[in-house]
Amino acid sequence: MLEGFVNVSVMLKPGVYALIKDGAVVYIGQSVKPLSRVEAHRSLWGRKKAPGWLPIRGILFDEVHVLPCRVEDLDIVERTLIDLYKPKFNIKLKAPGPVTAEFNLTTATGICVAINAKTAPPSRGFVRRM
Repeated sequence: MLEGFVNVSVMLKPGVYALIKDGAVVYIGQSVKPLSRVEAHRSLWGRKKAPGWLPIRGILFDEVHVLPCRVEDLDIVERTLIDLYKPKFNIKLKAPGPVTAEFNLTTATGICVAINAKTAPPSRGFVRRM
C-alpha cells in the first residue's frame, strides 16, 4: 500500500520471535508484545551485563522473524522451535538430548509445520533456515 514501506504489524501481536545473526538463528523467544521484547534485546547490546532482575540479555542480531500464535500456545511453540534450531543463546531451554515428541505447529499458528514427524512436511511448510 505504501511504496517502500514494510508492514511489521505482526510485531504487535503475540508470537514467537527468532533473532538471526549472519543467517543463523541465535535466539528464540516469545512475547505478547514482540516489538517491545526485541527492542529490549537490542537496547542491551552495549552493556557488559544486564541487571539481575531483567529476564533477557542483549543479543547481536541483524534479522528478526516473528511467528504469530495464540497466547496459550506460546510456550509449546517456543520450546519446539528451540529444540529444532538449538540457538546458542537459549541456554536455559536447550534440550539435553534428542527430542522425541511430535508436534505440528499447524494447530498453534495455522501454518503447516511438521516437526519431528514421521513424514516430510508439505512443500509450503516452514523452511528450516530463517
